[in-house]
Amino acid sequence: MEQLPVYCQKKILIAGCGNKLFGDDGFGPEVVEYLTKNYSIPDNICLLDVGTGIRNILFTISLSEARPEIIVVIDAVDKGRKPGEIFDISLDEIPKEKTDDFSIHQVPSSNLLKELQDLCSVKVRIMACQIKSIPEAMQSGLSKPVKKAVRLMAKKIAEEYF
Repeated sequence: MEQLPVYCQKKILIAGCGNKLFGDDGFGPEVVEYLTKNYSIPDNICLLDVGTGIRNILFTISLSEARPEIIVVIDAVDKGRKPGEIFDISLDEIPKEKTDDFSIHQVPSSNLLKELQDLCSVKVRIMACQIKSIPEAMQSGLSKPVKKAVRLMAKKIAEEYF
């Protein structure tokens, strides 16, 4: 059990997804950073800034003899809502351009989050923030509405899981 990654050994994995170099796409990592700086993280939780590398972590979890009971994914999406709005989406609502982030074979039918939920009894939750925009070229920093949402999402996560 000791050689397993820490994220396989904890009851809850909270994963902040996104690329800080592409504006609002950096929402997930910013939430993880805010939680780390402003909250005391319980021992049963693994809080990770996974950047754009969640696929490898999910693959490891799917093959592991031990895995979290709950995986919470924090991500930025465009669902046509008000920028900065936070909401949950189902696995089926993950936008097509994001599906590849969660699939080792890059086809929706082999989506690792779905497999973990359906075949491994891991509860999966996607907590999302509506982007204002994602720049086409590298540009760090969140838009004002998404930046405000970081604190709100952190508070929501802390109230529900800490």
